[in-house]
Amino acid sequence: WLERETPHKRDALENASMHFDKDDKLTVNTLEAIYGQESSFGKNRRKRYIDGAAGDFQLEKKTAKRMGLTISSKNDPRFDIDDASAAAAKYLKTLDSSFSKSTTLSKNLNTIPVSNASKRVRFAIAAYNAGEGRIAKAQKITKESGGDPNNWDEVKENLEAAGASAEKAKEIREYVEKVTAYEKEFSKKSKANKRAKHKKAKKIKRAPEGGHWVTIKGRHIFIEDKR
Repeated sequence: WLERETPHKRDALENASMHFDKDDKLTVNTLEAIYGQESSFGKNRRKRYIDGAAGDFQLEKKTAKRMGLTISSKNDPRFDIDDASAAAAKYLKTLDSSFSKSTTLSKNLNTIPVSNASKRVRFAIAAYNAGEGRIAKAQKITKESGGDPNNWDEVKENLEAAGASAEKAKEIREYVEKVTAYEKEFSKKSKANKRAKHKKAKKIKRAPEGGHWVTIKGRHIFIEDKR
């Protein structure tokens, strides 16, 4: 995967990691690990404009919109590494924040706070794959059965009880295991700056005056606005 990490991709991931902060243990290596697991660094991105998971970080359309991306019939920013990595980072940070405190997800369901930021990373990664609701429900069941809802190794055993099929539960457990292992590997071998998250984000003008950019068949095209 590192062979596919061009300077542009690395810059995009580093910039995206600025959505993380001192309160979490997420880094650019976390993003690299998810990028590798989700699309093999952009190799397997599926089709544009679909409602389901697609793009560099396999974001569903509703999640991408929730994270600020505008998807139209002519432009799908999930396939733009700058936009996609920023949205994925924001989503991952949102998930991490949800498990840092008691967060209401529905009428009878709240997350159970995981105060240890290092332990919380696994919950955020699991929620990236399965949604925070499924993971919060597994936490609740773990607590009700006398277990530790802050311990991922205990919580993951209650995924089926939380409504996941045996196949999906296996996928979630393997996803967390793989992404965690990849993150450690990237931390050793990647050239990406792990401290990029602590830098001040640069203000970037999204489009030049007099027009806008669209992505068509993988190409970025500038279209002048009518006057």
